[in-house]
Amino acid sequence: MVFPMQDDSAKKNEAGGRPETGVGSWFRDEIPENLPWGDENLLESLPEEVGEGFGVKVVDGVTLDGIRYEPGQFIMVDSREDFARLLGAVPKVEGLVIPGYSRLVPTSLGMPHTHTVDLARYRKRVRADWVKAFLITAGLVGLAFTIPSLRFLGLIGAMMFGLFPLVDATMAWFRRVDLYTVQDLNRRLVNDEFFRRWLVTRPTGLLKIAVAVLVLIFAGQVLIDGAPRPGVTPTSLLAGALVKSAVLENGEWWRLLTTGLMHGSVLHILFNGMALYSLGRIVVALVSPSSLSIVFLVSVITGSLASLYLGPGAISVGASGGLLGCLAFLLVVTQKFQKELPNFLRSSLIQSTIVVSLFGILGVQFIDNAAHAGGFFGGLLIGLLGYRWLRLAPERSRPAVRIAGVGSALILLAGVAKVAWELFQA
Repeated sequence: MVFPMQDDSAKKNEAGGRPETGVGSWFRDEIPENLPWGDENLLESLPEEVGEGFGVKVVDGVTLDGIRYEPGQFIMVDSREDFARLLGAVPKVEGLVIPGYSRLVPTSLGMPHTHTVDLARYRKRVRADWVKAFLITAGLVGLAFTIPSLRFLGLIGAMMFGLFPLVDATMAWFRRVDLYTVQDLNRRLVNDEFFRRWLVTRPTGLLKIAVAVLVLIFAGQVLIDGAPRPGVTPTSLLAGALVKSAVLENGEWWRLLTTGLMHGSVLHILFNGMALYSLGRIVVALVSPSSLSIVFLVSVITGSLASLYLGPGAISVGASGGLLGCLAFLLVVTQKFQKELPNFLRSSLIQSTIVVSLFGILGVQFIDNAAHAGGFFGGLLIGLLGYRWLRLAPERSRPAVRIAGVGSALILLAGVAKVAWELFQA
């Protein structure tokens, strides 16, 4: 599963009439200094050699007036008129240089909104996006159910290129963006930009290690299983996945945990690894690394329990329960801090929840929806139980949370060791 963060800024910009580029440091008055990401230092400092004047930092190499500019170089001009022509000549810029300001201005903040959104024009664009997404979804779903051998790939494609934009457009249609004042639009614009920049600066070292561990476990599975054999259950899954008869008849309850550390295919580990990184970095940034390990552990187990007693099939595998738990936990977090956090973040999480639900219905033959629902419930439960104690991007977690986080991490590490041992013996 993949949970992309999206926003509707492009739609609002077009519909609202905000010029794509301009000059000025108007946004400095709108920086949310009371929030963790309200820091002007998130913008790149200009090197001294740039000097005064207008200019751009290019993303791709470009040749102007016989001079070659490489990616990352600055192109400077003296007047606004030359600046306007420069912007028309350079197809893609990383940021803008404006006189009297020592930092690179993001293109999204080149000029503020000057009037409110025209709802009719906004919805016209949204309608066109919806029709396009619907046709893509219908085509790929039709292909998936017409050619059984392409069903999984077809549904994955429908989710990524059809369902996500379809749900996004549906949600966008109901947004009354015309009710936002000009000041509201500008505050949202600045808050969104600084939040995105802040998010990518948050430490992700431990999260990368966690994803790498899942990949290494899958590599071990591949070494043991060899080439896939149709109709034959892979040896690695029998060794450590949620084999329901082994749990209920042999008392191997450890499988409730180890199954969440294993995967069934390259696509399975690819999408779950991407989803863990995407959701995990938000949990770590907004709450804490300790919360991520707690939520993931609890959600994997609640997802496994739901699959054990309610799910179809004799075997279930994958980290999806833990990932859905992270998604549900973030829905609680964004609900509590909805006034501070960018609206696009919560919208993206709701969008992902809807898409995963629809994907589960379409792919019921090979998706363990019980595990998804159980994991979602686990993450929701943790969020609700800790709701009153949640703090936004604290410098340090509460002692109890740190202790629980260390305990959860140790249990997960024990699960990794158990998987390694079972695969070694297989």
